Amino acid sequence: MSTPRAKVSNPHRLQRNGRPSHWVNDKGNAFNNPWKSWRNHDWRDQLYIVFKHSRQCPTPPPNMSELIPVRKPTWTFEGPDKLKLKATWLGHASFLVELPARTIEGSSASSPRRGARILFDPLFSERCSPIQWAGFKRITPPACQVEDLPDIDAVVISHDHYDHMDEGTIRKLAALPRIPHFFAPLGNLNILLSFGVSQHSVHILDWWESRRVQVPVLVSDSEDSSHVPVEFDLTCTPGQHNVGRNFTDRFKHPKSLWAGWAVKEVLPDSEGAKAKSAYFAGDTGYRAVLDGQDEEKVPVCEAFEQIGEAFGGFDLAMLPIGAYLPQRFMSPVHCSPKDSTRIFKDVKAKHAIGMHWGTFVLTTEPIMDPPARLKEACEAVGIEEDSFVCTDIGEVKLYD
Repeated sequence: MSTPRAKVSNPHRLQRNGRPSHWVNDKGNAFNNPWKSWRNHDWRDQLYIVFKHSRQCPTPPPNMSELIPVRKPTWTFEGPDKLKLKATWLGHASFLVELPARTIEGSSASSPRRGARILFDPLFSERCSPIQWAGFKRITPPACQVEDLPDIDAVVISHDHYDHMDEGTIRKLAALPRIPHFFAPLGNLNILLSFGVSQHSVHILDWWESRRVQVPVLVSDSEDSSHVPVEFDLTCTPGQHNVGRNFTDRFKHPKSLWAGWAVKEVLPDSEGAKAKSAYFAGDTGYRAVLDGQDEEKVPVCEAFEQIGEAFGGFDLAMLPIGAYLPQRFMSPVHCSPKDSTRIFKDVKAKHAIGMHWGTFVLTTEPIMDPPARLKEACEAVGIEEDSFVCTDIGEVKLYD
């Protein structure tokens, strides 16, 4: 039975007051990091990444399947579980989030079979590379393939790096019988069109812009094709990172933007229920630490406190915890587990799942260091043990 596509609207238009600080020019087609916590990589960093980095990365142990188990996810929920927020780590930075099965028509209306589904930074290919016969190769398999996914309403991309924007995966998603809507930051329209996504399916946003997505969902326990609407707001949020899909991109102002994303359920005002919310940080750094510097004395990125204040906190945050060594090179663009616990507090998250680890060997820290360091960092700042966790690939977490 065919289900209609979601509809996208813009009820909260962003009011600009002059040129945003992350725009390099008035056209908004080149970008920078406006944060005191940012540092551009210099010539020493460039020499390191070209000539030394890959030789210092660890070799995966033979028992990866035991160290990081992969489960087959299930996405059918009944009873009270239908009303919970659900998140599945699919590997690296890929997540499938399903909001509670609640309609904007109120509790007196028929119940939807499911909530809205959002797929973040999907990557199901064997490599995160311009080519599939060379480059960074998976050390753990994805939880599933595109054809195994349930109906997806929105595909959300954080930026254009190969481990977050995968051409093969996007082409498959754009060819699904029920095509999802695609959301990405400024400057990513042409590349998504070149991947086979149709113009009317692409939505390009700047930091702090939002869209409302209304999804028609089949009614529970109904034999006909009746639908009820579920809705959510999706907001593009700032972060500290860079972009580029070839080496020369390192030597000019970025032509596309990087971002995190905030999702908030839309409910009728009359219901009095609290809307569920989730925050996907994408790829981001928190501070830039040079060799010999005390990381506690360098500036930190103010974006995350701004996000926490703007949204009042989140039921769930999906935060990067891996690819952080060597610190001099990686800290401007990637979070250590210690950094991620700070972001957890800055965005006022109730719960968090660690990501950006355990899938590709991108940096020099031992492969299983991120979850071990995360546990230590949580203890140090007083985050409860079960509040910020790492999961198996394909494990579904439910939140009341």
